[in-house]
Amino acid sequence: MNEPLSTVYLHGKLLLSIVQEGLGEELVSTAKKAGARGGTILLGRGTADNSILRLLGIGDTEKEIVLIILDEREVEPVLAELGNFRRNKRLACGAGMLIDIPQILRHTLSPLSQDTTQAHEKRSKTMDSPHTLITCIVNRGAADEVMDAARKAGATGGTILNARGTGKEEDVKFFGVQLVPEKEMLLILVGSGQTGAVLDAIRKVPYLAQPGSGIAFCVDVERFMTLGGTVKT
Repeated sequence: MNEPLSTVYLHGKLLLSIVQEGLGEELVSTAKKAGARGGTILLGRGTADNSILRLLGIGDTEKEIVLIILDEREVEPVLAELGNFRRNKRLACGAGMLIDIPQILRHTLSPLSQDTTQAHEKRSKTMDSPHTLITCIVNRGAADEVMDAARKAGATGGTILNARGTGKEEDVKFFGVQLVPEKEMLLILVGSGQTGAVLDAIRKVPYLAQPGSGIAFCVDVERFMTLGGTVKT
C-alpha cells in the first residue's frame, strides 16, 4: 500500500544569480556538485550604466537569471563551490545573492526531523542586511523609464525580465483599469541605506501614476557575491 504524501513547509534560501548569457547551465552544474538539486534559468537583459560594472562584465548585455532553492545544510557547501566558479577568468561574469525564504512547500512520504518551533523563530527574526533587492513588475516598455528614475536616486543598474500577466477580461471590467498582459520584471540590487530613496524615485515615475500600471516590493539579501574573475566583495 502506498504511503500518503504529506505537505510540510520548510525554511530555506533562494540563491538568485545573474550571469552572462550561456553560463546558466554551467552555474547550475557547479552548484549540483555541492549538493544542490537543480535550478531554473530565466532570460533577461542588463541595464547597467556604470563603467565599473561594465569592467566586471555585468553591464548592458543579455543575461541569464538562475534560481536555485537550497535548504540550510546545502548553503555553505554550494557557496564554497561557487566561490571557485570561473575564477580562472580575468573578469567577473555575474553576481549572486542569497535571499531568506521563510516557507518552502515540500511534499514528503515521511515526517521530516525539523523542529518547527525553532524554524518559526528563525523566520521571525528581523534580518540586518546590507543589501536590498527591489523588484518592480510593470507593463511592457516601462522598465527602462523606471530604471532611469532608480539610477538617478543612486541605483547602479538592474536586470529586466520579460513576463506575462494572468488577468482576465472580467478583471479589467471589475477593477476599471486597462490590463496589459505583457509585463516586464525589473530587479535592482541596492544598499539597504538606498532603499527608501530609490523606491521614492520609482513611485514618482509619471507612468506609474496610472492605476494598475505596476507594483514594487523589496526583500532583504542575506549575502551578495561576484561570480568568476578575481574580483572580491
